[in-house]
Amino acid sequence: MRKSPTQVRAVMTVSAIIEAATQILQRVGEEQLTTNRIAERAGVSIGSLYQYFADKEAIIEAIAERERDQIIASILRSLSEKEATDIESKVRDVIRTIVSAFVRRKRARRIIIMSMLRRWQTSSERQGADVVARFMVDTAGNNKDARQRRMTPVSAFVLTRALMGPIRAAVIEDSPFLESQEFEDELVRMVLSFVRE
Repeated sequence: MRKSPTQVRAVMTVSAIIEAATQILQRVGEEQLTTNRIAERAGVSIGSLYQYFADKEAIIEAIAERERDQIIASILRSLSEKEATDIESKVRDVIRTIVSAFVRRKRARRIIIMSMLRRWQTSSERQGADVVARFMVDTAGNNKDARQRRMTPVSAFVLTRALMGPIRAAVIEDSPFLESQEFEDELVRMVLSFVRE
């Protein structure tokens, strides 16, 4: 972003721009996403849009960051609300939260992911995966299961990237597997086989 909004009205303007762009991506795709169309849909002037964003790519990046923040918040909320004591329940909660987040607005997410891949793994995606990695390390450290391997930051890095790969591919390929119980079960099985000795 060119500048960060500080006043409530400015925050609302930026939020409206991001939401308008997401709606356009979901409805008609990236080819028809223009800054003029975004400004019109958001109900702001083109000058206001350019005050915060240099171009539509900057808006797509802001969408990705907002989505990442929402996914992280959902994971943390899910983990704090659940009293799961075994690692399988905790892993399943994290996977279900991540997959559920990717199911909403699939067309827009596919475009966002493809855009981010063109730029190569942005800090936005890395930061989201790092939150999951920290959870894996912390969970492994707090779990008393003797069968569980010692999770290091490196092994957590490998695991989270292995976990996000199939989810990302399912979104990009518009796979019907994404919303299936079997897909979730396979991801849980993969994570558990990695963390258990």
